[in-house]
Amino acid sequence: MNFASDSSRRDKRGLRTDERIHGAIYAAIINHQLHPATPLQEDALAGAFGVSRTIIRKVLQRLAHEKLVVITPNKGARVARPTTEEGRQVFEARHTVESEIVRKVARRHDDRGLERLRAIAAEEMKAQVARDKRRRVQLSGDFHRALADLADNAVLAGFVQELVSRTSLIIALYEVPGAVPCSCDEHSEIIDALAAGDEALAIDRMSHHLRHIESQVDLSQTAGGVDFRSLFAPATGEDG
Repeated sequence: MNFASDSSRRDKRGLRTDERIHGAIYAAIINHQLHPATPLQEDALAGAFGVSRTIIRKVLQRLAHEKLVVITPNKGARVARPTTEEGRQVFEARHTVESEIVRKVARRHDDRGLERLRAIAAEEMKAQVARDKRRRVQLSGDFHRALADLADNAVLAGFVQELVSRTSLIIALYEVPGAVPCSCDEHSEIIDALAAGDEALAIDRMSHHLRHIESQVDLSQTAGGVDFRSLFAPATGEDG
C-alpha cells in the first residue's frame, strides 16, 4: 500500500486523512466505545485505517494534547484514565469557565446562535425519547461546545472542548449505578435565560446543570485502603 502523502488526502467532506482519523478515535473515546486505559497500538490502528504509523502517531499526539490519551515512552499510548482528584478539578474548572461563557453570551443576544442551541436541544429530546444514550451524550457535548462558540472567545471555547471530553471519561469511570441523566429541559432553561439576557439566571441554570452532571459520578473513591473487615463483616460473622 502506498502511504505517501496520506496525511494530505481528503475525503468527500474535505477532511484530511489525519483529521478524519482523529475524529473517529475521538468519538470512540467520548462515546465510551474505547474505555479508559485501553491500549492504542499504532500497528493495529494503522491497519484499521489503512494508513501509515506516522499518521497514527500524529493523531495520538494530538489526542494526548487534548488530555484524552496518555503516551508513555517505551510503552505506547492508551486512553486516559483520570483520577478522582482530576475529576473534581475538571468539574471545578467547568463551573468557572462555563459560568463566564453564559455571562458573555447573555450580553450578546445572538438570535441565530440561540436557534442553533435550540435545534441541538430538540435533537437531544428525540434521542432521550428513543433511549439512545450514545446519541444523547454526543448531543449534550455538542450543546456545550456550541454554547462556548457563542462567547466569541477561542481560548474559552478550547477549554470547554477539552473539559467536556474529559468529563466523558470521568463519567465512564465513575458513573453511579442507576444515575439519572440530565433532562434536556435543563439545556432549554439555560437557553431561555440567555434569550432573556438574564446573566444571573443563566449562570444559576448552568451551575444547577453542572451540579446535576457531577451528581452522576462518585468521586469519593480512593485507591487502596479498603477495610476488608468492615466490607465482609456480615459474611465472616455468619461463620462465627
